Amino acid sequence: MQDAPADMKTCLVLFGVLIGCHGNNATPDAGPMDAAIDAPMAPAFRNPVALADDELATQALAILGADVPNKQTSCNSCHAITRQHLRYWRALGDTSMASCLTDLQVQTQESATQMLDCLRSMPELATSDFEVKKLGIWASAARLPWFEYVFWKAYGADYATQRDAFLNIAAMPHGDTVTPLTQAQFDIVAEWFLRGQPKLDANLAQDPAPTTCTPGISSDVSAHVAALKTTGWRAVNKDNAMNMYDCGGATDPKLCLADKPLGSAQSYGTGWDVAGHGQLRVLKDVTYKSSYWTRSSPDGRFVAHGVKNTSASTIIDLQRDVAVSVAALYDPGFFPDNSGFVFQGGSRNTCPMSVLTSNPASIAMTEAGCTKYSQIGLYQHVGRALGGGDYFTIDSEFVSDDGGHTATHGDPSAYFGPHAIAYFNPFILTGPGYTSKPQIEVPQAYEGDSVLSPSAGLELTRVSDPNNAQIGYVLHKVVATPSGSSYTIEAPEIARYCLSGGKVGFSYDERWIVYHHYVTSADAVELGFTGPNDPAFAAYLSLGAANIYLMDIRTGVPVRITNMAPGQYALFPHFRSDGWIYADVRDDNIQAGDGLAHEYIVASDAALLAE
Repeated sequence: MQDAPADMKTCLVLFGVLIGCHGNNATPDAGPMDAAIDAPMAPAFRNPVALADDELATQALAILGADVPNKQTSCNSCHAITRQHLRYWRALGDTSMASCLTDLQVQTQESATQMLDCLRSMPELATSDFEVKKLGIWASAARLPWFEYVFWKAYGADYATQRDAFLNIAAMPHGDTVTPLTQAQFDIVAEWFLRGQPKLDANLAQDPAPTTCTPGISSDVSAHVAALKTTGWRAVNKDNAMNMYDCGGATDPKLCLADKPLGSAQSYGTGWDVAGHGQLRVLKDVTYKSSYWTRSSPDGRFVAHGVKNTSASTIIDLQRDVAVSVAALYDPGFFPDNSGFVFQGGSRNTCPMSVLTSNPASIAMTEAGCTKYSQIGLYQHVGRALGGGDYFTIDSEFVSDDGGHTATHGDPSAYFGPHAIAYFNPFILTGPGYTSKPQIEVPQAYEGDSVLSPSAGLELTRVSDPNNAQIGYVLHKVVATPSGSSYTIEAPEIARYCLSGGKVGFSYDERWIVYHHYVTSADAVELGFTGPNDPAFAAYLSLGAANIYLMDIRTGVPVRITNMAPGQYALFPHFRSDGWIYADVRDDNIQAGDGLAHEYIVASDAALLAE
């Protein structure tokens, strides 16, 4: 017969809601060695802690060994306790809870075994090593009673051997000279991590410029995506019956744009599509050179960009098939409710949508309702808080990206320094125009090219290494709290993606991002060549190219959705409200027949097919 370890039997029900503890009269599952013997209930994985955020943060950081008052020797004996490292541990821990530690009550032997096997390097092989990366911060609980109980539940009489193998690899802090966390200490650390690490930046000094990128995605990301599936601007605009361009009476967005020619059917577009990842349709062929990014209205009717060879910009009205000249220079943006737009470089920079829907031949940016908001910086992005909230723009340190006019062989640099700041600019719609509120500054060292999601609830930045090269993307949760005539804003990091590319575009349900990436030698194999020295890849090395990538922010896995030929640049992808992706293809290859280089406004259904 088998009995649980003695310390397991001391689990007390201190709180009725403690994770892992049952009521006093509950009959627990039988032990794995003898189904006739009742096993004791599982001890609590953690106990809730009622400290305020400030005190919780200082105690948790001290326990972990961060450079704060009263720190102890702990995780800092092996790891740098930096903001990024702590956020990485949180992301790993969130993933562990979602995929491995899924039954904290440990209800059956099968459940216990599945949880432990999930923590192995090869879950399908019960003799493979455990992997500490699959635990994240929960590795600091490896020596505590809950894990001992799980091993006993899974392995019975052999539990100690299995548990010792686990501790040798996964128990943190590691080594015999470091005192492990007590249950009370772990409770404080766990509470702080599960609350989202409040007051981290306020209590821990700024990190140095990152030299490596460590990917991680916290549970906040999935929670945000789940919430906005039904409440985000895609859902709101659909409920408000937004009239999407070229959909006719179709209610399924996949049926829209069906009359537009396929890019793959054109001589210049052969091979553009990536099998299984949608098709490109050509919305407009223009023979001028656009300047900087291209953006479209939420309903997909208007497509805007600067024009390189003039001092004006253009908004293409696809519905009327006309190009409207705009007395501005660049950086178009459209508010997600289709109420107005922003254009930089003119006498005024915000206008209501009525200026466009009145079918003008040109726009002076001085029409009724157009206003000047001088605090909106270049390379701005726009959003609006849900539920009738305020409008926002964001701008920050940026690196200009107008590639593809000549051979471009790499993504933009990332000249973002230790004093980089994101500037949030709130304003309201009053009558025909917009009225500003005071600007809010949020320090974000080594980050720039900030992009705001449609709901203004997320921010995504490009992050720099010490050599001013992009080392990844950082996703922030934006928490805007009304304060006086404006807001206070906190923007904690909730994910880090180790990818390189241009500024991103968020989908209106905020599940997806799209970005362009300039082809480099490192992409040769992914594009189907044997390597950068493959003779067939040589044209890319001389002419350059850019492709569009689609990524679900919950997984961080990018998928290439275009296959541009050498000299063709698919750039500035962004979403319209129903999930179609628009982009600009700059084609430096002279087309037979007219002797001109072209640009094409294209649309992709890749995200719709991936839903």
